[in-house]
Parts: sequence; structure tokens; C-alpha cells
Amino acid sequence: MLRQKLRPIYSLRMLMSVLITIAMIITVVITNALSREDAREQIEELFDAQMLQTAKVLELFYVNQFTQSKVEQLALQPIKLHVQTTDIETFAEKSTAMNLMYEHKLSFQLLNAMGDLLVYSDSSGEKPLTSFTQGYELRNIDDVSWHVFSYYSQAHEVWIVTAQTEDVRKELLEQMMSNAWAVPLIVTPIVLLILLLITYYLFKPVKALETRLLSRSPQDLSSLHLELPSELVPVQHAINDYLSRISQAMQRERRFSADAAHELKTPLAIVKLHHDGLQEVLNEVSESLAPQLHDAHIHLNAIEQGVERMSHMVEQLLLLSRVDALNALNLAPTRVSELIENSINQLITIITDYEWQIDIADDVKVNVDPFYMVLVCKNLIENACKYSPKESIICIDAAEVNGQIVLRFVDNGKGMTDIQIARAKERFYRVDENESQGAGLGLSICQHIVGLHGGEIHLKPNLPNGLSVTVSLPITPKAISSE
Repeated sequence: MLRQKLRPIYSLRMLMSVLITIAMIITVVITNALSREDAREQIEELFDAQMLQTAKVLELFYVNQFTQSKVEQLALQPIKLHVQTTDIETFAEKSTAMNLMYEHKLSFQLLNAMGDLLVYSDSSGEKPLTSFTQGYELRNIDDVSWHVFSYYSQAHEVWIVTAQTEDVRKELLEQMMSNAWAVPLIVTPIVLLILLLITYYLFKPVKALETRLLSRSPQDLSSLHLELPSELVPVQHAINDYLSRISQAMQRERRFSADAAHELKTPLAIVKLHHDGLQEVLNEVSESLAPQLHDAHIHLNAIEQGVERMSHMVEQLLLLSRVDALNALNLAPTRVSELIENSINQLITIITDYEWQIDIADDVKVNVDPFYMVLVCKNLIENACKYSPKESIICIDAAEVNGQIVLRFVDNGKGMTDIQIARAKERFYRVDENESQGAGLGLSICQHIVGLHGGEIHLKPNLPNGLSVTVSLPITPKAISSE
């Protein structure tokens, strides 16, 4: 049976993974942004406190020792603390006790009330770092940004200034944040891998449900009984309810078809019997009354055609009911040529009006139920004759192609349009409602029987005229079989 392949709109598993990944990324970004701001504030407070403490230490050990004469002497000849030049710029580089990595980025100055240097470190040069305003400030000196703390000692009339470059704080902040990013970058792929494994495990019941549904035969409408998570139990109940309603509808349809066919069979037989009896009576009437009986023969012929058509429809309905109820096939290796021969022998009264080209090797065999496959071949041959002009050529051939037996019936009739081909296998569909004498069930029955054998029927135009019907059957069908 053909399964329609639908293109999935999206994958729940993939969608869940993507959404969780996006949520993780947003969470990490927001957390790091907040952490960065908090870290910046903490660093600012830490270094500001450090500069304040350094200023107090300078006041304690230096300024408290100053006398007026000492201040005047230092104003003329200030003391300079030399900071050793070093190439060490970052935390990642090594330093020693005598060669500290941030020493040249820190500075201090002691100035008198006039702004003259008394004591200073040469890491900031001889320009005053302060604007002679007490407190914290950010100053740009020689294109270098300095965080400056200024404190004025009233007792000694000395400005105490401590400072550090802006890049000290920035570098420390960047180092901290780079470490903060490193962990999520390492952990996120691991979490995603674990997430994929978890989702695979969680979606196994869905896969099991899919496998169970796909493995069922088209005739199996029994309820599903799988151990599923609570979220999928309503789905299983809905599927079972749907299968139950389909089964009941099909049973009602089969009963109706079978009952209708049986109910019609007896009246049709009676009508046919009376028609034949009346025909014999009319045939025995004197020839002198023949002109008056001409109209009666016309009506009798119409009755005969109607009875034949209804009888054919009843036979098709009975066959359809039988095929629908079929739950076992008697599979047996069968020569394809034998199937065609048996089919033609049952149609001996109509095949003599056509030319036949049959190309089937005797060694071409297929594993089928001979009874039902003869019905298929007979129906297709009968259709080819019905829709082809007399004395036209009808071709039948068979061959093994890619592990399948491909059987073709090609006629030279008027053919079918693409729209007609698309609907040809629907029940009760007739190509021409006015001219067709069939019930519109033949191809539907053939499709059902071939589907039970695991095969397919394809129709396509036979250019320039006619129709080509291809029956593809697996050599070893995956079909229902008798126990």
C-alpha cells in the first residue's frame, strides 16, 4: 500500500534543543553583563580604598616626619622614587618581588601648598597629578588616564596624592570577564550533547509508536496497546478511537455492499428468467406480426442490457465485499504466463476481436495468490478490450526489474487524462458516466488485491494513443498470508 510522505513542518526535538540553547545563551549574556557591572563597581571600590589607604600610610610615615624646614628643603630638591622599567604588562606574565608587574602603573606625589613636588615616583613624571581638589577624580595626563585620590593635610600643609592608570582596572575587569566567559563556552557544548541524548531517550516512545503504526498492515484496525508516558496516553486513546470508528464504518460499508448485492441478485435472476421466457414467446409468434413486435424487441434488448449491467455490478460488489474481508492469502510460486493464460481463457468471447502481442518468458515467476491475481489480470485485460477499438493491438509483457516482477498491459484506446488517472482507482469512479457500462469498482479491487501482495499499480498514457497499466509485484511479497 502506498504511503504518502509528508514533509515535516519542524522537529520537536530540534526545536526544543534550539530553544534551550537560545535560553542558555541569553541567560549567560545577561548574567555576564550584570556580573561585569557588579565586578566593575567592586574593582572601583577596591582600588579607591587602596589609594585612600596608601595616602594614609604616606601621611603616617612621611608627612608626620616633615618639619617646616624639611618641606622648604624638599621643595628645592624633591626626592624621586625611581620605578624600574619592565616589559611586564599583564597578569598573565610572571613577576618577581623586585620586579612587580603593576609598579610602573601606580604613582604617588607629595606636594606643598604651592603645588611644588616634595616626594614623588617617576612613573607619572613631574607634572602634578592632582587638580588640588580633595577626593577622587579621573584625569588625563600626557594622553594617559589616571585615577587620582587627593588629600590635603592641614597640619603640615601638604597635598598627598595617590594614583593608578585607568588600564589597570580595565585589564583586571577584562581578565575576570574572560574567565567568566570561558566556563559557559566549555560547558554549553557538553550540556547540548547531554540534552540531545536526553531528548533522544525521551522521544523513544514516540518513535516506538511510529514504528508500530508503520509496521501494521492496511487491514489491521485493532487497537494499540503500548506502554507510553502519560503525555502520549491521550494520543494513543485518540488513535484507538479513530481506528475503531474507521473499522466500524468499513464493516457497515461491507455489510451494506454484501447485503445489497445479495438482495439484488435474486430479483435480477428472476427478471432475467422472465426476459428469456418472453423472448422465446415472441420468437414463436407468427412472422406476420413481426413489424408490430419490433418495438417490443427494442425494449427487451434494453432490459437485457440493464440486467447484464446490474448483474455485473452485483458480481463486482460481492467480489469487493469478499476482497475487503480478506485476511489471508494463499501464496504460491506461480508462472506469470500461466496467470495471463488463465485470465484470457475466461474472456474467450471478447478477445477474438483484437490482436495480441504477449511477451512473457516461461521462467518468470512471482509469489502470489493465483486466484486473486487472475482476477486482477482478467479485469485489466477486460478494461483494455472495453476501451480499445476492435482489431487494435493490445500488448502484455512481464520482466524482472530490481527484485520486482513488472507486468504491463498496453492498449491503443482513447486513453485517460491526468485528472482521470488520478481518480481511476477510486471506488465507483467511471471515466465516462454516460458511455461506460462498468460499476467503477474494477481498478479499486485490483489496487486492493495488489496492495495485499505488497505491490503497486501505476497508470500512464501510452502516447500517442491508449493507456499503459503497470503492475509491480515483489518476488517475495511482504503481505498477509495464511497460517
